[in-house]
Amino acid sequence: MSSPFAEIAPRYDSLRPLRPPDQARLEAMLAAAASPSPTLSDRDLIVEVGCGTGRLTIPLAGLTPARVVGVDPEARMLDVARAKDADRRIEWRPGTAYRLPVARDQATLVLMAMVVHLLKQRTRAFREARRILKPAGQLSLWTFTQQDIRDFYLNGYFPSIPLIDLARFPDHRTIESELIRAGFETVTTKIEREQGEISLAEVVDRVRGRYISTLALLPPLEYRLGLQQLEEQLAAAPATTLTQRLEWAIVTATKSAAGSAAIEA
Repeated sequence: MSSPFAEIAPRYDSLRPLRPPDQARLEAMLAAAASPSPTLSDRDLIVEVGCGTGRLTIPLAGLTPARVVGVDPEARMLDVARAKDADRRIEWRPGTAYRLPVARDQATLVLMAMVVHLLKQRTRAFREARRILKPAGQLSLWTFTQQDIRDFYLNGYFPSIPLIDLARFPDHRTIESELIRAGFETVTTKIEREQGEISLAEVVDRVRGRYISTLALLPPLEYRLGLQQLEEQLAAAPATTLTQRLEWAIVTATKSAAGSAAIEA
């Protein structure tokens, strides 16, 4: 049986388009990773873990001369990414967060965007990210806060979403503790908030495409009834918009400049 990510791969980018705040987060992340230098160089390596279709990887590569590697376990997602990578600047490699296809002490920056809630063994994955980082290298984690999940704009249509995702998405304080346990020496979190309007037509299209993995975890009847409610509202008032509020936890963890001493499990 194919995974939900294999099934969604051809439409993933249209269902989850890159937005200006995403671009701003990429730029801020690169600036932080380069500090105190102004920018990264072609001697630096950036690894995105769970790169999917390259939705963030390709624009990231366009912002830096650094070498970029995208890693994902789903072959169909990587096929889409390779097809979009016109400049062929990015290396697309199959792999998991627990076994990254990168040698020890190679990366200046590792990015995990919307990945931690999919990990069954987060501390193990964080240790693996630390393994491939150079001394003083950084791991950047992007995830939604638990408050974001409580306020999610689709909760009224799909009541099980917060029940499912509060169990899947760890609080940022839990992530910080796990990163320290994994051997990172400095861990900080920045909370970012966004708000905007989204057309009901776009919402219906996204929900039909199960644009977030949680929709595939709903009871089938709840999914059908929630989608039906959205479709009926769209038919009655096609110009309707919904307010979407997002709250991100951007967690940055730095490996000690002293080197890569082994961290025991």
